[in-house]
Amino acid sequence: MNPTVLAALIGAVSAIIVQIISQWQQNSKRRIEEAAREAKLEERLKSIERKLDEHNGYAQKIGGIQQDIAYIKGKMENGG
Repeated sequence: MNPTVLAALIGAVSAIIVQIISQWQQNSKRRIEEAAREAKLEERLKSIERKLDEHNGYAQKIGGIQQDIAYIKGKMENGG
């Protein structure tokens, strides 16, 4: 085999191997970044859910308070 052809083949194979390794590293980095984004999003959703649960608790309490106020107003209008 001609040394020039052999050198060209070795160069081509080396370039392909380098490209494969580079793509693998980029994909690994992308997966890590995506996992980090998903973890942040999950934490944000949990935070929003906690705030919503807290808000819903207040809404239920306010409903009870409104009923109490209506009861007191009724008592006051009827003379106690």
